[in-house]
Amino acid sequence: MPFAIPDNAVTRAFQNIGNEWALLTAGDAEHFNTMTIGWGSVGFIWQRPVVTVLVRPPRYTHEFMDKFERFSVSFYDHKYRKALTILGGKSGRDTDKIALSGLTPEFVDGVPTFKEANLTVITRKIYRGQLESAGFLVPSVDAEFYPEKDYHTVYFAELLKTVENK
Repeated sequence: MPFAIPDNAVTRAFQNIGNEWALLTAGDAEHFNTMTIGWGSVGFIWQRPVVTVLVRPPRYTHEFMDKFERFSVSFYDHKYRKALTILGGKSGRDTDKIALSGLTPEFVDGVPTFKEANLTVITRKIYRGQLESAGFLVPSVDAEFYPEKDYHTVYFAELLKTVENK
């Protein structure tokens, strides 16, 4: 039987990813990276509950997304906006941005996330694809979001577990 998405988790995820941002984190206990995301979706595809996230190839987190099978998407209260701004504005390649953010790393089933999250979704990748200009049916979307043609990689991942911290 497929994993069931708790109603409150889905509602919170949709509300937060557009309004409060979220963190996408991939790696393991030895080495991981995180980035702030403001785009993504939760739905049901291929008879599975899935999360869809997008990462531009130049981002350091992209390397971790390609290397590791599982990742987390975590959601935060508004009081963590400064921390998420730091994590979205600095690169983990050359800065210990996690220390700068003040967030506390923790691992759920070996997948990195942060103790301060009010909701963490643990996922397993099931599809990876690359956006391209030819796929846009509304040219203005391509022109507005990809003027430099730096198209996102799209990851579909099966939801394995949700962890709520209250």
